[in-house]
Amino acid sequence: MDRSAYTKCMIPFMKGGGPGRKLRFCIGAKVCSGKAKSEAEAEQICINQPAKEPKPRKTSARGIDPVKLASCISTNMDLTNLTVDNMPARLEAAITHCSTAKASTKPLTYKRFMSSCMKESGNGGDFIHSQREIKACQAKWNEVRGG
Repeated sequence: MDRSAYTKCMIPFMKGGGPGRKLRFCIGAKVCSGKAKSEAEAEQICINQPAKEPKPRKTSARGIDPVKLASCISTNMDLTNLTVDNMPARLEAAITHCSTAKASTKPLTYKRFMSSCMKESGNGGDFIHSQREIKACQAKWNEVRGG
């Protein structure tokens, strides 16, 4: 059975919500794929088969787990005297801190922070010709470190 025929076959099983949606979807998948000859047989297969293991969470292209990143940001963002004006800088500092700190296996160092910050600024880490970017990164470092 080709993909379009399978999709057409699945349409009635996918309509509607409610508590029986997962079972209906499973029954439809078994019938439409040919793994079961009837809906009753498909229902028995769906009821008796163990649930599949959930797929592992995807990480970003940089290998950062979004759930861990969100947790890190929520614990590292300075919320004292938070205003609309200083929120972007504080959020950026927390994100930078959390995305450069590798799951607490290595402590965040000034050198690694500055290198990462310079790369993010689009300068490619060229420390010699970029005093403005260096000063901006140093300000971010001071915010991250609470200074």
